[in-house]
Amino acid sequence: MSLRDEIAEQPRVVRRLLDEGWPEARTLGRALAGVEHITLVARGSSDNAATYGKYLFESVAGVVTALAAPSLVTRYGAPPSYARSGAVTIAFTNRPQSKLGRAAEHVFALRAGAEREVAATKTYTATCVGLALLAATTAEARGRSALSLAGLEEAVQEAVDAGADAARLARAIGRAPMVIVLGRGYLYPAALETALKIKELARVWAEPYSSADFAHGPRTLLRPRTPVLLLTSRGATEGEARLLVTSLAGKGARVYAITNDERVAEKARDAVLLRAPLSETLVPISFVVAGQQLAVALARRHARDPERPAGLAKVTRTL
Repeated sequence: MSLRDEIAEQPRVVRRLLDEGWPEARTLGRALAGVEHITLVARGSSDNAATYGKYLFESVAGVVTALAAPSLVTRYGAPPSYARSGAVTIAFTNRPQSKLGRAAEHVFALRAGAEREVAATKTYTATCVGLALLAATTAEARGRSALSLAGLEEAVQEAVDAGADAARLARAIGRAPMVIVLGRGYLYPAALETALKIKELARVWAEPYSSADFAHGPRTLLRPRTPVLLLTSRGATEGEARLLVTSLAGKGARVYAITNDERVAEKARDAVLLRAPLSETLVPISFVVAGQQLAVALARRHARDPERPAGLAKVTRTL
């Protein structure tokens, strides 16, 4: 199975989770109904998914959520005593019988099937969908409005089918040595993950920022003709994003977009325009799939083999 095959398999992974994952998520949601805060622990792409989970749990379920500092465990020998303190522990894993799965009180199985390629694609998407399911059921258990995942499979399929658009965007970006990747709100984690995939597969220095943080200082580094990839959707940040495209272009940047906002697509030099109806809360899942496609296409433009990213292995052991 190739990387493209694993990318193409993602709509089926989403469908499987939506068909099979709700009962498991409801059990776990009830377990989280009374918690005061949630701590998410992850590395790499999983850390980007956890950042998305933070947005979900805080906005949908109303639970203050933080990301742990794994180096406190691996380098400083100061592991938080989650289990000993009576905390609910849940492992999100594609292998429920793994050491991680056995260590946790509860397991949410990602059901992504074997992922053999080095770059995480369908396991990342499955983690995000699983977190969305858990945020929805936790909200429900806490008496809040639940999140609907209607339209998610179709939106992910649209992103899979957008390979030609992603290839066109890659041709426009060309062989630039650096790309700035911006997202805001729910799409900030998607910007992190898209930038990581571009780094891994194309070996291009892709620098991700929240578009708000970018305005606080890093934008002074912007040079004429620098490619900027903006991930933005209709909703709370659409007005700001439309102004940002104009502002960045006025400074000489070459602005591209992954978006469902036609006005942003019109203002940008080029865009992957995704039209499938989907809530602002969930678009990061489908947008990252389009970002995966772009990373593969950029790798080809740079004569890299995305199946064999240099210096990387499927499992990275962090001491």
